[in-house]
Amino acid sequence: MRDDQAQRYARHIQLPEIGGLGQTAIMVSTAKLTLREPDPRAELIAAQFLAAAGVGTLIVTQSTAAQRAEVATHAPDTRVIAEPDGATAKEPLTLRTTEYEVVLAPRPVWWPSAPGDEVALAYWRGGLAATAFLVAASAR
Repeated sequence: MRDDQAQRYARHIQLPEIGGLGQTAIMVSTAKLTLREPDPRAELIAAQFLAAAGVGTLIVTQSTAAQRAEVATHAPDTRVIAEPDGATAKEPLTLRTTEYEVVLAPRPVWWPSAPGDEVALAYWRGGLAATAFLVAASAR
């Protein structure tokens, strides 16, 4: 880990649950996120959180170049791509041990249904998905 990276991720490194080894594991991991929802706001928020956390490679499938560029603005150390090199639509991606699928939880039944709560719900779902990935990646 370079000095600028140690400075950037100092808050993660200080957490006993992550530490230096966990942050290094996050930095060499690959997250795959497929934009499946009609309004992919929560999925893009999860991608931004993962990029800001320093995930090494972030594969955002079914995304536009503009969406990937927006995610990349949060990621000085993250490579944001649409598909891995050599992958085709006919050939499924083989997940390695350091690769994790990022999955969003559905809207919980207890979530209040109020006008304008879509943004809060998107942040809640995106934050949960990013946290689940970071826990899995840093535990390796």
